[in-house]
Amino acid sequence: MTTLVGRHIGRYRILEQLGSGGMSVVYKGLDTALDREVAVKVLHPHLAGKDESRRRLAREARAVAKLHHPNILEVFDFSAADAQDAFIVTEYIRGQTLKAFMDEGPMDPPELAAMVIHELAAALAHAHESGVIHRDLKPENVMVREDGVLKLMDFGIARLMDIEERMTVTGTLVGSPAHMAPEIIEGLEAGPTADVFSVGIMFYAAMTGRLPFSAPNTTATLKRILDGDYEDARRRVPALSDELADICAICLQRDPERRYPDAARLRDALADYLAGLGFARVGEELVSYFADPPSYRKLARQRIVATLLERSERQLAEKRTPRALASLNQVLALDTTNARALALLKGIQRAQRIKTWRRRGLRLGVGVAAAGLLGLGGWKARHANDAEATTPPDATTPGQVAATLPPTPPSEPLATVAPPDTTPAPKESAGRPGPGTSQPPRPASRGVKGATAPGGLSPRTDGTPAVGGTVRGMGTRPAGEDEEAPRKPLVRKLPVSILVRPYGSIRVDDGVPSAQPLQKHDVEVTPGRHTVTISCDYCEDVVDTIDVQPDGDNVFHLRAQPKASRLSVDFEPAGALVRVGDEFRSAEDSLKTPFEVRSPRGPAGFQHTVVVEVSHPGYVPERRVVHLRPGEPTTLRGSLRPE
Repeated sequence: MTTLVGRHIGRYRILEQLGSGGMSVVYKGLDTALDREVAVKVLHPHLAGKDESRRRLAREARAVAKLHHPNILEVFDFSAADAQDAFIVTEYIRGQTLKAFMDEGPMDPPELAAMVIHELAAALAHAHESGVIHRDLKPENVMVREDGVLKLMDFGIARLMDIEERMTVTGTLVGSPAHMAPEIIEGLEAGPTADVFSVGIMFYAAMTGRLPFSAPNTTATLKRILDGDYEDARRRVPALSDELADICAICLQRDPERRYPDAARLRDALADYLAGLGFARVGEELVSYFADPPSYRKLARQRIVATLLERSERQLAEKRTPRALASLNQVLALDTTNARALALLKGIQRAQRIKTWRRRGLRLGVGVAAAGLLGLGGWKARHANDAEATTPPDATTPGQVAATLPPTPPSEPLATVAPPDTTPAPKESAGRPGPGTSQPPRPASRGVKGATAPGGLSPRTDGTPAVGGTVRGMGTRPAGEDEEAPRKPLVRKLPVSILVRPYGSIRVDDGVPSAQPLQKHDVEVTPGRHTVTISCDYCEDVVDTIDVQPDGDNVFHLRAQPKASRLSVDFEPAGALVRVGDEFRSAEDSLKTPFEVRSPRGPAGFQHTVVVEVSHPGYVPERRVVHLRPGEPTTLRGSLRPE
């Protein structure tokens, strides 16, 4: 393709070539009307010459031009249907591609990769909500701006060619085969889950430093993708947590139905994980990281280690030893000589040895007790036979009872044994009333209603136990104590994690509000349903319900509702038409009645971005991106230039 440097395409003067790909060449240009630098992506002639490709370009450009997100490249303009060249004009980014950073090696610790993917997932979530699918996600299509902000580029460009058109005569696939979802390779329609798969490949590569499905040639790579054949990332990255490994594995599922249904779910999963480690404001963290990667890596590792140590101690206190071990393993992977982690690990091992000893001792004790009981039973049988041989036929009940019990040890004072009741019993059955006789009621032993002493005896009615009638481990009920007095059950409180997006204070039921507005709150509540009120300086109070289960992790995801923002437009001429979303009014009217801009519930951050379009006949229209703070008034000022 002949270079366009020095030429004009419409009102854009081409200054220099920035790069070239299988579908287009990217130039740095100057918008001569607005006097600003732009990027101009010009399609190759074999695409620009096809009417269908031009129609797709216009369709995709219109869709992407409606996307307004801090992490998505702004689309300013695109070519008309009858233009000689087919092109798209976007904002110009000073910086380098994400691939340039990833080529330096894996992001260490892996949480840095999670931050990058979180920002890309947030951008994709915005696109998916608008019905736009990227279809060609790869590190080359992500720019890292000089100030550390990520910008996702080339939405919908891959759709300009069908899958058949991407295959050349040599069998090489035009595009990014190593980043393609299985359904795209098979020629099926790509949905949000295809983007989730591709971003999962980027996630794996950022953590490990290599692609999951890499192979010597394109055909082998495509086969590995279709087979779902890749190595577990934890084998290459010891510091990788099970949670991040699971998130990546869900993205890389062969079956689209088993992946996250869209990028929003992936964004939320990563946000919850990062918030638990203290990285609530991911965008700000990445700005610090890209400004000074070595220093930030060191600081991030220290923060992660401190949080994991605190978490492991809490898990040990809650008797969740397996989770505590997982946290300590991650700490030692990050800091192999951490004394605090080694001491906790040693304590767990010691506790496990003691538990093993006790278990063995219990088995030995049970065996000894069983042998003793067998010996005691045999002694009782022999003693009973001897007593029966020496007792006269008209023996009284006390004599019969005494014959069935072991004799009082010689060391025991006789005064401690209550005198036996000498009332004779019928001969039909010892301890059972005969016909026409009556028997006084037997009071129950304490704690067991209707219980009797061994041998069919019950305590005496005066509160003194009969001979040998005391039940081991049970005393008699004190006089006047109510047998049916209910005991109030003790309800154990359970640990509960409440994750608030983006962050806020919480109040559970009628309790005291949390001291600080956080993204993760750890509380203890009883099982059952509870109300949670979310509040903060920037949001309206929201009441949600949680259902705490006796078993399970009890992690709840709640969302704050930002307050509405008021936006006024002070522009010249005063009669200029202002559009914000689907609302229209003049600039003059907006000063009297500001636009009320509401953020969606549970945004990634409280700063809300809107696009303001100002136009008037005879003037060059303007399009501004405005950042709003919830509950605060904002005034956009400016003036339109005459045509």
